[in-house]
Formats: sequence, structure tokens, C-alpha cells
Amino acid sequence: MNSTLHTPFFFSGEQIAGFQLIRPLRVRELSECWYAFRRTDRTPIAVKFLRPEHPRIPQFYDMAEFLKTAPGRFLIRVWDCGETISGLPYATMEYADGGSLRQRLKKCGPMPLPEAVRLLRSLLCGLAILHAHGMVHRDVKPENIWLTGDGDFRLGDFGLVRLPGYPEEPGKIFGTASFMSPEQARDSTTVDCRSDLYSLGAVLYETLTGERLRPQGSFPEMLKFILADRSEPSVERLKDVATEKLALLLIKMLDRSPALRPQNAAAALAELDAMVLPEHA
Repeated sequence: MNSTLHTPFFFSGEQIAGFQLIRPLRVRELSECWYAFRRTDRTPIAVKFLRPEHPRIPQFYDMAEFLKTAPGRFLIRVWDCGETISGLPYATMEYADGGSLRQRLKKCGPMPLPEAVRLLRSLLCGLAILHAHGMVHRDVKPENIWLTGDGDFRLGDFGLVRLPGYPEEPGKIFGTASFMSPEQARDSTTVDCRSDLYSLGAVLYETLTGERLRPQGSFPEMLKFILADRSEPSVERLKDVATEKLALLLIKMLDRSPALRPQNAAAALAELDAMVLPEHA
């Protein structure tokens, strides 16, 4: 993970289109995200900008258009997209004021089972929408899962989504090593929706147990570890904090072989729906 600090392209208080920037949320080399207000009614929003040299601008616009009308409430909603006077693509979207799942885990530790079940169901519903449209998220992790003020969960950050109709150069590896599937560590351009299920399984493993599935390290070190590792996640550890059937579903999602996982989010959701599980504290 690159920890280099980057200088924002914009400044706090700047007014662009119909919104006013308040503070930067995340600044990267080729993109930045801001907390902002809609000028007409002072509604809090998030705004993502791309630099003109960003290699995925067409995908950014296509994904933004999709998220404007995507069904359900489990994907971060985009309100509008366009280009600034200086030529930077942007998208305005809902601001999840409950923070990220990573922030929630750091503050509160492992989730109680009922809340974790709601998280799993919400993310499977969100992923099912993407998978039904031929998309693969490729970066499911606690930092990209957001909580709203009323307790809903949203999947966000679609910067690495594989979209139909956009060929990619084979052999490239990208994503977040702590949560990527073994096949994504070999070639991120060829993965399918079963890779997202592996990543979500890793998220739930940490959410329920408070323990990361893998040790942390540099990106190259993590890739070597993933490709060499033949250990299996502890089903007994999951049974300590979940029901047996849920533990077995998560272990299946975390199988090294994509063929042995549920074939997509809808299939995993069907298995979850067949269980009797607590979803309310």
C-alpha cells in the first residue's frame, strides 16, 4: 500500500458546479474524494474527482451512470457526474455519515452476530446487483464498506470494478492483498464474481472474530504469502462466534478453489436465506 502523502488539487470552501467543498476525505495520486455540501439545500455529499491523466476515466463515467439508477439500497448512490471547468471528471454521491466498517471495527471490535448477519446480507445483495450486470468489484474490504446514520451498510469505491466491454491487459495484479482471492493474486484481470465472495468471506472472518485472515506486510510480500499459503481458515474459530451453518458458508466462500465457492452472490444469498439467523439485537 502506497502511504505517500499527496496535495489536494482543490481547497476547502471552493465552490464547483452545485456544491461547496468542505474537507478532503482521501487524496491519492490520481484521484481525491471530498466531503461537501450541496449548495441548494446544504445536504452533505461526497465528491470524487479524477485527474485528467487517470487511465480509467471512461469506466468512471459508465460506473457513475450505472450507480445513479442501480436498484436496491446496498450500493453507494451517485447523484450526478460531470467535468470541472479545469477538465477534472467528478461524481457526487451520498455521504455515509456512519463512517467505514474499518473505523467501526477499530472503535468497537468484533461485531455481534446479528449485526454481522445484516452486514453479510447487505453486501451480498449489493454484489448480486453488480454480478447480475457482469461486473466484478475486485476490492471488497472494510475500508470500502460504509455505514449510514440509520445503520444500513453500503458497498462503495468502485475504482477497480471490472466492467463489460473494457478489455484489460492480462497478467496485471491489483487490489488489496489482505482481502484478495488467491486467483486475484495471480492475475486480477481474469477473476470473476467468485473472487468477490472470497474477499467478502475474509471481511466477515475479521468482522466476527476480530482477527485478520492474513498477516500484514508489503504488497510483494503479501502476494508471495498468498500464492504459497495452503492453510485453511479455522471453521472452529468461526463456530465460536457464529452458527455452524453460517460458519460453513463462510468457509466455503473462503475456499482456495473458485469452483468450490458459491458461483455468485445470488447463490450465496440463497444459502444465507435458507438459514435461521438472528438479524436484530
